[in-house]
Amino acid sequence: MMRYHPLIILYRIYQLIKNGLILGILLFVVKRDSDFWLLEYGRYVFIVGVLLRVIYIVGSWFVETYEWEERTFQIKKGLFVKHTSTIPFSKIQNVTRHTTLFHKLFGLTSLTFETAMDGDDDAITFQVVSKQHAAFLLELVNVEESQVPKLEKKEQDQHEEEVNEAENKVETDHVIHFEPTNQDLLKASFTSLSFLAIIPIVTGMYDFIEPLLPDSDQYQGVLYQIINSRWLIIMLSIIAVVIAIIIGIVRTFSRYGKYRISSSATHIYIERGLLDETHFAIEKQRIQGLEIEQKLLKRIFGLAEVKLISSASPQSEDYAVSVNSLYPFLPIKRAYQLMEALLPDYHVEESMNRLTKTSLYMKLIKPSWFWIVVTAGLFYFKPTIFQIDAAWWLLSLLLLLIVIANRILDYLHTKYLISDDQLQWWHGGLTSRMFITKRRRVIEMSYSQSILQRIFKLVSISTMNRSTPTRIETINDVPLDFAQTFQHWYLQRQKDTSYQENG
Repeated sequence: MMRYHPLIILYRIYQLIKNGLILGILLFVVKRDSDFWLLEYGRYVFIVGVLLRVIYIVGSWFVETYEWEERTFQIKKGLFVKHTSTIPFSKIQNVTRHTTLFHKLFGLTSLTFETAMDGDDDAITFQVVSKQHAAFLLELVNVEESQVPKLEKKEQDQHEEEVNEAENKVETDHVIHFEPTNQDLLKASFTSLSFLAIIPIVTGMYDFIEPLLPDSDQYQGVLYQIINSRWLIIMLSIIAVVIAIIIGIVRTFSRYGKYRISSSATHIYIERGLLDETHFAIEKQRIQGLEIEQKLLKRIFGLAEVKLISSASPQSEDYAVSVNSLYPFLPIKRAYQLMEALLPDYHVEESMNRLTKTSLYMKLIKPSWFWIVVTAGLFYFKPTIFQIDAAWWLLSLLLLLIVIANRILDYLHTKYLISDDQLQWWHGGLTSRMFITKRRRVIEMSYSQSILQRIFKLVSISTMNRSTPTRIETINDVPLDFAQTFQHWYLQRQKDTSYQENG
């Protein structure tokens, strides 16, 4: 059995400090003089909790081990309750390599094998591992079964040479499909609204330095002088906008700098990040479908985000953006081309069927329970806003207009199409999404009718794909005739399935 890298202890303590830093500053700096019992006892609980966590981190390193045998990982963990996991290599769906600033300081990286399994065994994570050993593990799970005994006999000092050869081979097989230019990144800086990050930053800084500021009465006069000076307000506004834009650009470049989408015959690779680097790999045959999402601002600029849907759950909790997303600011035409280049099996049809006018009438007369409940609350409490006594019905009217606008947009955006072996549909209001999948990937389909839909001869169709969690897609208010055609199309599924799918 092998132990994890010893620097995992330092990495976990670093994570502990990072996660507890704000609470620690609040308890021991900002509110250090507070006699409130909750804060007073909270300081003791915080210190004890940190000490126990450090002891657990150090102790767990001695009991957490892993090994591989017969193409299966054996993972042992748990300081007080022992837990052993057996995870076959065949269950591994996606691979993510994440290199943070901490890892870079020590020349290390982290590696996560995501599986289609549920619970604690849904991923095998090596939080700290040398780059050579990470490359060896990557090759280990990819090699053919006949080669495994040969690999297991290799000594650690042979791994690096073997892995370098494998990496060189992989590099030659890769086709680079997309790398954003500086112009793309600048466009992304504005459409991602990253410049708005200045608001929580300034708010957080103000909360932090507020105890250090003089009494508010002393600078109240200065504030009045600023308000009364038009030129001073204009200058401060310009400075604030410039700072916000600079912060947005820096934030976008740090997230999406060095972005690259490439592929080989069997895998798709996504690399991104300047400071925190992430390398994501997914086997093409594991992909269950594709999703294109357009939020309102992206639709105005003609941009979209493409996501790969797989049966594994991406381990993205530590990352700023989803790791299975292709570049989130792709021009829509470029997104279509990229999808077809990465997955030639998929083809995007721009000409699709639209909903009938009957569907629009159905969407408009259907009651909005959300609007009814909110209006009832507003009527009961009758809040006064901006000294307007009748504000409650104005808010109710505004919400109703938003609901209606969203339904009209949903009608305009909804399109659907089934081809030989592919399903494709757009739907959504303020945020619209296109979903594409293959018939053999749909494990279940159903359609339903409400009373109103029955009157208008409309239905809602749902499909289910294997994913974590299960992926359910629903398109509402399509004609009944299409539902019957769809059901007949789905029953031909046995033509596509040779039960080769593993996920």
